[in-house]
Amino acid sequence: MPIYDHLSSRTGDRTEASNRAVAAQCLAEPALLADVAEGLRDKDARLAGDCAEVMTQVASEQPSLVLPYADALLALLDHPATRTRWEAAHALSLIAAWIPDSIGTSLPTLVRHIRTDTSVIVRDYAVDCLSSYADAGQEQARAVYPILVECLSRWEGKQAGHALPGLERVARRLPELADAIRALAQDQLEHPRAVVRKAAKRLLRTL
Repeated sequence: MPIYDHLSSRTGDRTEASNRAVAAQCLAEPALLADVAEGLRDKDARLAGDCAEVMTQVASEQPSLVLPYADALLALLDHPATRTRWEAAHALSLIAAWIPDSIGTSLPTLVRHIRTDTSVIVRDYAVDCLSSYADAGQEQARAVYPILVECLSRWEGKQAGHALPGLERVARRLPELADAIRALAQDQLEHPRAVVRKAAKRLLRTL
């Protein structure tokens, strides 16, 4: 029986418990991830979403195990099912720093989702992808800097709490931008959302 037959959508589990159990199996036996990757291409959106969620859970523990399946996850960024898109973006956000070439090629797609996707969660994880990508080097940090700045105000600042940690990573790679980033963080200290104010204060402490 393929490992993905134990996933929530196949077992009737309405929680993520079955997916977590499969992720634990994959961490213990990484070869099973190849079967999970097959499920990423399944026409059943729920199954594809479950498989992406497993990739997320594995990547949160051992990102290197998910790197071989980055292209399959990238292919899901434009999936019609919202949950599948956000699970794919979440998994990618955990490995983006290790796959700079793939993320660089997919930047237009990620930026498009940041600007137009109606799902807040998809946009959040797309911003997280850019933030992680900035860790790959100066070139990558410079590429995402203007997009992260844009995220502070786009969608009424709903992604600002995700963009500010990304700007912290940019500042580490590009110290010459520290003053500009400091000013941006100062502007967020009066943001109506507490999570954004907290992120701004943390960023200011690190600069």
